[in-house]
Amino acid sequence: MIGRPALRRRGLIWTVLVVVVVVAGALVAYYTPLMSVRDTEVLDNKVVSESQILAVAGVESGTPLLQVDTAAVARRVAAIESIESARVQRSYPSTLTITVVERQPVVRIVDGQTTQILDRLGVAYLTYAEGKKVPAQLASLPQLTTAHPGPTDPTTKAAVKAVAGFPSYLTRVLVSVAATSPVDIELTLKGDRRVVWGDSARGDEKARALKNLLSRQGTLYNVSSPDFPAFK
Repeated sequence: MIGRPALRRRGLIWTVLVVVVVVAGALVAYYTPLMSVRDTEVLDNKVVSESQILAVAGVESGTPLLQVDTAAVARRVAAIESIESARVQRSYPSTLTITVVERQPVVRIVDGQTTQILDRLGVAYLTYAEGKKVPAQLASLPQLTTAHPGPTDPTTKAAVKAVAGFPSYLTRVLVSVAATSPVDIELTLKGDRRVVWGDSARGDEKARALKNLLSRQGTLYNVSSPDFPAFK
């Protein structure tokens, strides 16, 4: 019969062995090429090339996965002008996955000979100075006019939020947006038609109300209160 002291010693030995195995495994994973980066995959990129993302990520093949600072890699990738955010994940035994969210163009700001493209957050992430041609797809974006365009300006944020939520029927006929305050957004549509939109709230309801109004002849439409739309 094995006594209690012997059982305790045996339990202690097993505990020590388990700790040694765990520590050894961690050291092997951290310092050796056994679990190193052999493949880096990039997901959800359409505008920014995979090669550019990989170059900015700066993770060399053969780097142990545990030594990759995923937060730092994500910050570097998110600094690319056309990327809104990035997430980096380790996939054992040897894959690093970079998932990006690209910025979506919403409106353009024109200041003299310079055009800036703003995303849904109001960030001007692309600039086309004098002599630099704006691609046709971006040149067709609605032009936003507001006093202080930028991602911290409440009026800009309200305007781009409204436009980003427009249905396709409206974006096809939208020419420009003027915003003097977060609650004073006005649209100009093709055919010299103007729309008093109001604030960015209840966008779906306003869009439905406007669609019904546009079937009627008029030059000024008001959907700032979608329950009581009007036109003249």
